[in-house]
Amino acid sequence: KKQLFSAFCILNSVNAAFLSNTQQQQQHAQLSKSFTSTPAVTTSFGLPTTFLHTPKSTSSTVVNVGKMDTSDDGPNWIEPSIPTGLGGGSVKSSSGVEEYDMGIFGESYQTGPLSQKMYDALMTAASKRFPPGQEIPSELLDVYMTYAMDMTAREATKAALDTNGLDMAEPEQSITTGEDGLWGNIANVQLIDLETGEIEEEEYTSFQEAVEKGDWEPGQTFNFVVRNVPASTKDIDISQLLSALDPEGALRAEAKDKGMTMPDEDVESLLALGNDCERRCELSPREANDESSVFSGKMGVRGYSVISRSDLLQDSMNRDGTENRATLMHTMDALVSHSCLIVDLSDGGTSYQSTMALSKMWEATSTFFTAIDENPELETSTLPSMDVAEGAGSRHAVVGYASYKDGDMRFVETRFKRGGKAVMMPAEVETILGADSIQSIAESFDAMVGVGKDVVRIATAASSMEVDAFVERKKSSSSNQPSGYMEEDEEMPFISGLSLEDAVTTGLVEGIEEIDDEDNWDYEPSENELTLASIRASEAAIRLADELIDDSNPLKAESIEALESTAVGEGSVSMSPHRLCRYSNTQQKEEVMDEVFGAHTDTTFVTLIPAASVSGLEVYDEDAAVWFRPELMARKHWEAERRERGEDPSALTETIQIAAGDDETEEVVIPWHARYLIVMPGELLQLTSRNEIPAAVHRVVAAREGQSRLSAPVLLRARTGIKMNVERYFGNLDVAGPLLMECQGIPMEDLHDAMQPSSMQKQ
Repeated sequence: KKQLFSAFCILNSVNAAFLSNTQQQQQHAQLSKSFTSTPAVTTSFGLPTTFLHTPKSTSSTVVNVGKMDTSDDGPNWIEPSIPTGLGGGSVKSSSGVEEYDMGIFGESYQTGPLSQKMYDALMTAASKRFPPGQEIPSELLDVYMTYAMDMTAREATKAALDTNGLDMAEPEQSITTGEDGLWGNIANVQLIDLETGEIEEEEYTSFQEAVEKGDWEPGQTFNFVVRNVPASTKDIDISQLLSALDPEGALRAEAKDKGMTMPDEDVESLLALGNDCERRCELSPREANDESSVFSGKMGVRGYSVISRSDLLQDSMNRDGTENRATLMHTMDALVSHSCLIVDLSDGGTSYQSTMALSKMWEATSTFFTAIDENPELETSTLPSMDVAEGAGSRHAVVGYASYKDGDMRFVETRFKRGGKAVMMPAEVETILGADSIQSIAESFDAMVGVGKDVVRIATAASSMEVDAFVERKKSSSSNQPSGYMEEDEEMPFISGLSLEDAVTTGLVEGIEEIDDEDNWDYEPSENELTLASIRASEAAIRLADELIDDSNPLKAESIEALESTAVGEGSVSMSPHRLCRYSNTQQKEEVMDEVFGAHTDTTFVTLIPAASVSGLEVYDEDAAVWFRPELMARKHWEAERRERGEDPSALTETIQIAAGDDETEEVVIPWHARYLIVMPGELLQLTSRNEIPAAVHRVVAAREGQSRLSAPVLLRARTGIKMNVERYFGNLDVAGPLLMECQGIPMEDLHDAMQPSSMQKQ
C-alpha cells in the first residue's frame, strides 16, 4: 500500500490515500480474469466431451465454478475442494492456503507441445548420465514419459491458477523429488487422438496408467482433472496495478522526465537515487510518539539484535579471507530491513577501550554546551559561523557553529586535519574545551570510524557476492567425458532418475533457461572458484573502505601508486565531520513529542551515532513500516544483560577497573549508553551496495519541556580526491548495472553533487 501511495504522490495524479483491504481485493479482481459463475452439471464420474465438472454429491453447492480461459478451445473449470464425506465447506489451512479441484482442457494450455519439450529436455539430460554409446535403460523410459506428463500438467495448472489470481502452494519436495500427489491428485486423464483431434474413448486414473498401457506418446495433447491443488491468493502486484491505473504509460513517462523512479522500478541513475531518497523522506509519517508507545524493536530477532564490535573486525573474517556468514547476514538484515545496525563497542562488557573513548567524548560534549549556556558571548562572538574550512579542497567541507529554532537545535560542525596530532577545526572549540578534550574527541572519532569502515566493507562485499561480481566468466572446459556427464558415485538428489543439476539444466526447475546448444552452456563455477570470488569481493571492499572513505588519515602510499590517474589530490581537512549537537524543545508547554530535525537521508557511506542518554533518534524501519528508536533497543540490551548477571537493570552507569600503573588499578564510571553505537546507511552505501541497502530515513524528536538531548554523530563521507574506478571496487563491469556505471571515472566530489535530488540541483 505504501509503494502504491508513493507512486501517486510522485505524479500528483490521484488523491494521496491508502487503499483499504477491500479496495485492494476489488482492484486485484479487475487485474485478473475473475471466476465466471456457471451452473453445476451432473454427469458421470468420467470426463465428458464437454469437460464440465461433476459435483461430488448432488446435494452439495458448487461455488466459484467457471472458465479459467477466455479462448474458445474448450471449457476449463475450477472450484474449492470439498472434504470427503462432507456436504459443504472448502479445504483451507490456517496459513490461507486453500485446496482446489480443476479441470484442464489440453488445447487451452498446449499440453501436447509442452509435453514434447519436457520429454526432449529430459532425454537430453538423461543421455549425459550414461557413457557414450550406452542406451538409456528401457525401464527408465516410462519413468521419463510419466514425469514429462506430470511436469506438463503441473505447469498448466500453475498457469490456470495464475489466470484466476492464485499461486500454487506446493511443497518444495515436489520439485526436487517429483513425488506424485504433492502438488495435486490426478483423478482423470483423457488423450486426444493425434490424427483426428478427437477425445479418445478410454479414460485413465493416472498418467502412469496412460504411459504403461502404451497409449500416450510425447507431444500428444491430453486433458485432465486434478483435485486438492493447494493454492493461495496472489499478492497484489504493484506493476500490474500501476499499469491498470496508467494503461498508456503517460504518468510513468512524466516521472521519467522528472528523474523520478516508480515503486516497481530499479534506481538506475544518481539523480533517480537522490529523488528516491527525497520521496521516501516525504512519505514518512510526521507524528511522533513518546518512549512508552514508540516502536523499540524486537528482542531476540537478528536484524534488531545488538552485534559485538569484534564480530565486525577483519580479524573475525574466515581464515580463507571471506566474510563470516553469520556477521554478514546479521549486518545485511539490520541495514536492509531496519535501516540501522546497533553495535556493542564493549563486546558484552569485556573490552572497554572504545567505550572509554566515547565516555570522555560525552563529557567534552556536555562541557561545550554548558560553557555556552554559562557564557552567551561564546556563541555570539567567539565561535565562527558555518563556512568552508580553509584547505578543505571542497565546498562541502564546512565547519562552524549554528543555532536554529530559537536555540532548540544547536550544533558545532568540527573536522580534523589529516594525520599527526589531533588538530580540530574550528580552532575556537579547543579554546573552550582544552587540548585533552579534543584528544578525547579524536579518539572517539577513530573508534567510530573503524566501525563504519568495517560495516561498509561487509555490506559492499555482500552485495558483490550476491551478483557474482568477481566470478570469472568463461565457457565450460573440455574433458574426457561429454560436458555435463556425471560419475555414478556423485552424491546428488534425484528427480525420477535425474540429478537436481540435470533438472535445472532442462529448465524444469524455475529460474534456468533451456540450453539448446551444448557449446553455449554457461560455465558453472566450482565451489573453490566461488570461494575465490568471495575472497576477491572482500579484498575489493577493503580497498573501497580504505581509499574512498575519508577517515581523516592521508591516503596510503600503496593506494596512491595503484590508483595512478584516478587520484586527483585531496585537501588537508577531512571530509567526514564530527558534529556535536544539542536538541531541545522549549517552545511549547504540552508534554508531547515533536520533530526537532525532520526526516532526511545523509550523503554518507554510513552515519555513526553514539547512543545518547536521552532517546530521540528515530529511523524509519522499512520492514515494520514505523519509526524505530534504536536507542531504546540498546537500553533493552543493557537491561537484559544486567538481569542475566544478577545486577540492577535500572542502573545508568557501570564501574570498571583499569590499569593505572605498576600493579595498580583505578575505578572508572562509564555511562550505560557509551557502550553502544548506531550505524545508519547513507546514500553512498546505497550506491556501493548496488541499491540493495536503502539510505536510512531518520529524524530527531524531543519531548516538549523535556530534557535536552546531546548527540555527537560522525558522518562518514568520501574523499574528494579520488575518481570512481568501478572495476577496481565492484568487479565485472557486465554485472555492475547502470547506476554504478554512471559513476565510472567521476571524482567523488562530483558524484556527491550528482546524487542530490532535483529540488536541490535547481537551487
